[in-house]
Parts: sequence; C-alpha cells; structure tokens
Amino acid sequence: MVTSVEDALPLEVAITVDELLLWDDAPMPEGYTREKVVTSVIETLAKHRINGVYGFAHTSPLDNDPGLKEILRHWVDSGHHLGNHTHCHACLNWVSAKNYCEDIERSEGVIGELIERAPGRYFRYSMDMSGDSAAKRGEVEDFLARKGYTNAPISAWFNDFAWIVPHTRSHLNGDKESLTMLRQSYVEAAVVQLREAARAARLVFGRDIPQIWLIHGTPIAMDTLDDILTAFKRLGVRFVSLDHAMKDVAHRAMPQVSPKFVNQLQRFCLGQGISIDRMTPSMLHAVLQASPREGMDSIAMYEHLLRGLCERAGGKYEWSWA
Repeated sequence: MVTSVEDALPLEVAITVDELLLWDDAPMPEGYTREKVVTSVIETLAKHRINGVYGFAHTSPLDNDPGLKEILRHWVDSGHHLGNHTHCHACLNWVSAKNYCEDIERSEGVIGELIERAPGRYFRYSMDMSGDSAAKRGEVEDFLARKGYTNAPISAWFNDFAWIVPHTRSHLNGDKESLTMLRQSYVEAAVVQLREAARAARLVFGRDIPQIWLIHGTPIAMDTLDDILTAFKRLGVRFVSLDHAMKDVAHRAMPQVSPKFVNQLQRFCLGQGISIDRMTPSMLHAVLQASPREGMDSIAMYEHLLRGLCERAGGKYEWSWA
C-alpha cells in the first residue's frame, strides 16, 4: 500500500464521468435531479478550470423521457464531450456480442450528433468489462473499429456506486451523522484508490502512466466532487484531457478478459499476479449498512438495478460480488 504522497504522486489524471443520466432504477434523494447533478458537475469542473471532460452516458433513460437529451446537450454546450456507452448499460459478460454491438448502434442513433462534436470518437465498455471470452471481445472490438470508435478504458476508480443507496437512505432518514460519514469516506476512498492505481501502474508498466479516472454522475458526487478535486490537487495531481491520456500505449493495450468486476488496469494486475488493494471490507460494510431503512437493502437494490439493465439488453444476468 502507498504510504506517502511521494510514493505515488504527482500524477497526470484524466477525469471521465459515467452515467450523466443515472440509471432509471437508481434511487435519488428529494431535491436532487439528473439535471441538477450534471449542472453541478459542470460548475465544479469550471471552478477547477478543467475543460473538455468526456462523459459516457447510456441512453435508455431517453426511451421514457426524450427530454433528458437536453441534459447531454447542456454538457456538450458547456465545453465537454460525449462518448458512446451503449444504450442499456448491460455488461458484455451477460449478453452476446451481437446484442452488445446492436446496443452500441442504438445509442449512437440517439446521441450520434453529440458524439460527433467531440475531438475523439470514444467508446467505453459498460462497467469497463470487456467480455468473458477473447472471442466475444474480439467480435466487439472489430465492430468498434469499423465504426471508428476507440475504447477509452478506466485505470482508476473507487467503486463509487456503493454509496448511492446508503446516501439516499440517510437523506430519507434525516441521518446527518451518516451523511457526514458517507461524504467523508467517499472522498477518502477516491484519494486512497487513486494512489493505489498509481502504485499498481508502476508495478505493471515500470513507470507512471496518465491515469484515466472515473466518477459517476450521482447525488453524492454532486456533493463532494469539489472536495475530491481539491484533495487531488493537494497531492500534486495535474489534470489532463482524455485525448492526452490515450496517447499512452498503456491505454491502447488489451489485457486478458476476466469474469471479475475489475477495470482495465486491474486486469493487467491479475494477468501478472500483482495484488491491488480495493476498498477495505470494514469501510465497504460501513458504507453499505449506513442508516438502514426497511425495503432499501443496498445489495438487493443493486441486484435489481443490474438485472434490469441486463434484461433490457436481452441478456442473462450472472453476477459475482467477489
């Protein structure tokens, strides 16, 4: 584990934001909306003078509310960019390559003109999981090449989806103590996991790489992104564009596929037998169990959400939380 700032940073970091339109089945506390979250993220990025950030938004929420496209247009009009993230956001491990490619095509049909306004034509695998077999991934990669897309992988994340349900419960319960804990642990996890990604990259590649960092467009991200970016700056982070980061060959290579819920850098680690620390079990337990409320179990709600995403894409839900 990294024990000092000097062990891992300063570092180049490209910010990316997934789910600018949060999943339909994800809970959202009163007073928060998708529009408010995205507007807040835009304002926070502007405060830190960070421009040209790529957002990866699945597009199925527009099936029921086409007006949500204006949120994505606002993102692009504010100087940021959009990539393709599929329509339904089903993991490639759950669906056929054919269904997955059709889902990519469907998303392009919805927001293609906004994607074309970006300087680069990027795609991001849902959950950064590129299939459970090399043959399936190869079929999708061939399709992406024909469509002119480049895969934009993730090298640094902090499992921030885990806070969504507890954060909502804490608001519903009026639990200020839990809200404080959740916000503090969210920022802490972002910092610790970035440092861990830097350590892992040095072991895998023998050098620093520009990290491609992920945060989702969630209500708790709206509350804490400013604190996270401030903390990153204190550690010596220099924010760069995704286009800059993608010039590094480390992000163009494809590690072995894996059934595990791991990002691209973590798959490189698995292939080389390198251990990479994740959120500690004690922190994860504290987050998932914060401010309990009947009918709002964290895991049960996440299972429902993921199963719905999978079934809408014509897949079979198979998941391991290990």
